[in-house]
Amino acid sequence: MKNKVDIVVIGTIIKETIVFPDKQIGPVLGSPAAYSSLVMAAQGVNVGIVTYYGSDLGKVFNELDVLDKRGILPYEYTTTNLLIYNEDGTKRVEYQKSTPQIRFENIHKDYLEANYFKICPMNYEVDLDLVIKLHAMGKIIFIDLGGFGGATSDIRYSIDTSYGRKVITTLCNNSSIIKASEEDLKSIIPGKTAEEAAEILIDIGAPKVVVTLGSKGALYKIGKDKPQYLKPFVAVSENPDGSLDFTGAGDSFGAGFMASYMQDQDIRKAILNGNATASLVIQRSGGCTYDRMPSKERVKERLQQQNI
Repeated sequence: MKNKVDIVVIGTIIKETIVFPDKQIGPVLGSPAAYSSLVMAAQGVNVGIVTYYGSDLGKVFNELDVLDKRGILPYEYTTTNLLIYNEDGTKRVEYQKSTPQIRFENIHKDYLEANYFKICPMNYEVDLDLVIKLHAMGKIIFIDLGGFGGATSDIRYSIDTSYGRKVITTLCNNSSIIKASEEDLKSIIPGKTAEEAAEILIDIGAPKVVVTLGSKGALYKIGKDKPQYLKPFVAVSENPDGSLDFTGAGDSFGAGFMASYMQDQDIRKAILNGNATASLVIQRSGGCTYDRMPSKERVKERLQQQNI
């Protein structure tokens, strides 16, 4: 295959307006798929992306020029939403337009030669059958639950519902690594701690689970082993007002994780790389742009600063 990609990211890109309690930004390029792709590209990974987009995305579409774009699917419009941050730091998403579901048949045939796939939808838009078929092909599949009932989902189906249980069971049994934030798990597996939720995901069938814990860092669990915790990295704002911008932090963590995991298949090392990546991304504002994303060299320097 010509220009073989290292990893394929699957999920919709969006035209997003970010609404904070005191200000509004956008519309800008957003979504887990967009952040994940640009972060990995900045760390030297050759990334292919499967997503819909419309001409209404405008010039911000050019940010994706650093990616292999053979898998991008033209459509009459781009998924459009409002990302609303609440006073307590939680967030919700309001969708205004949504593109069609992404199916296995939508994956560019050349992309099926890749070994790694990162499934990171916004709102259930990646067909479960796509995940099943990739798993049957022996692919290494990283799944972010944020768009399968977590923080970016419109209607959040928990495992207490028949549909929610079906979704999570299918994903756990057809993945290599399941990733979720603590916030995601509050709606997917309500009433449980992050550690308890990770245990449930393992029991359902996930081989490995990674949970981001915000200011508390991250945990991971492999099979029946005890969960392991890693502290976050210290971030120092590079913005004139001294603020940190947490938009895209979780997606940046997942991308930094995969950039490392593809090299060494070491989950602890990958989490450290994810933590370092996220700490650098939140130091700068600017939305989902390639220039905001830290290079492999900057991440390595951050790791060295932490004596790792």
